[in-house]
Amino acid sequence: MFPDSMNQPILEALRLPESEPEKFTHKDEEEEVECLLCDTKFYISNGELLPVAANFATNSATSGGDTGKDQLLKHLLVQHNFVIGDVHLVANLPEYISYWKKKFLKHPLTAYCVSIKASVKDMNTTSSMKQFPSSTAAPSSGKGDVEIREFSMLSDVIPEDKELRQKLQNDRLEKVLRIHEAENNTEDFHRTCLFCRQDFEEHKGLFDHMAFDHNFSVGQPANLVFVKKFLDLLQSKLEGLICLYCEKVFKSRDVLKEHMRKKGHKKLNPQNKEYDAFYLVNYLEFGRTWEDISRDPADEEIISGFDVVAEKDDSHHEWGSWRDNVGKVVCLFCQAAYDHSSDLFDHMLQIHGFNFVKLKQDLRLGFYQQIKMINYIRRCVHLNTCFGCSMKLDSPEKLSEHISWSNHFTPDELEWNQSQYLFPTYENDNLLHCLEEDEVVDDGGSSARAT
Repeated sequence: MFPDSMNQPILEALRLPESEPEKFTHKDEEEEVECLLCDTKFYISNGELLPVAANFATNSATSGGDTGKDQLLKHLLVQHNFVIGDVHLVANLPEYISYWKKKFLKHPLTAYCVSIKASVKDMNTTSSMKQFPSSTAAPSSGKGDVEIREFSMLSDVIPEDKELRQKLQNDRLEKVLRIHEAENNTEDFHRTCLFCRQDFEEHKGLFDHMAFDHNFSVGQPANLVFVKKFLDLLQSKLEGLICLYCEKVFKSRDVLKEHMRKKGHKKLNPQNKEYDAFYLVNYLEFGRTWEDISRDPADEEIISGFDVVAEKDDSHHEWGSWRDNVGKVVCLFCQAAYDHSSDLFDHMLQIHGFNFVKLKQDLRLGFYQQIKMINYIRRCVHLNTCFGCSMKLDSPEKLSEHISWSNHFTPDELEWNQSQYLFPTYENDNLLHCLEEDEVVDDGGSSARAT
């Protein structure tokens, strides 16, 4: 039997947490690159794979804090009145520059560039120069001498430029996939956990360990690339006493650990573009990151109700066109929430080791039995009590760790199969609306619902 803590009444209405609506280079060597229009040399990171703010290469030809890439773009703008449109979308800038330099040796700029006019203040002050976006004008500061100057802009409006950018994108994707495959097959990996002293010989085991034992998940290990650099970056932040989520600096490692545990900050900051380089999804489509893909209207679910297709008589609706959005479904063991129950079940299997689908099939649970079990598990987790052995733990994190390590994923039927668990533990538990019964086949070959 369970301890007295399991029998104590829960007097207040419980509610699950509700969510709000909703370059890094593989090699750090520098490559010498000549200006498009003169012989001035700059040093840009070699093999630039993801054009975001993680390019740490410095320009050894010039002084200052700007990267070689920044110095080159300023030089083109100030000295040659030349602009590259959407330069942040160019997958390999050294190769891009080399291609067009050869073209401009044989053809005038007007053959490939468009002319734009912009209001410019003090063109000789490099500190006021910024690369223009793909718009046709630069804003005036409103003070000092302002003149209208003409610039040549090279952009993917030109079919040849667009084709080149797409080719560089495809080349980059192939390189990243080769690196990803090599990392998955390497026998040279040896790393210690970021949070304890356990050693690992493969990165998948390390990331699974940090997810299961330390509740720190960065997603599926199979979706990561440049793993060693990723771990180096995370380790450098933790050694610098920086929280990985809110990125505040703390006075000691113990204070940092306590902060990340209490605040639930055992995760990465999704707004930090520095991490984009380590996820394959950011290399898949030309000029698009995971945020762009997630905002694609074509991928969004239609809001609840009928997707009405106008008919001539407008007399009826087909049940097949009914779509319902019941809201986010929340994990049994943590605050992770998903739009679909299938994604939630995958999360519980991958992160917590709890295979609800298999448990349902093995125990041949009917609809109401599933409701009882889920409400029972919700209650146990709320009370920090293991539903497999009745042990009382100090915190949800320790409970999750205990259940995973002890493999206590099958609750006692005498405990959960009671009528009281037909009533929701959490009044807004949307998972209860997403349960389905499996069809089972009897000995005669006919199908029936599990009961």
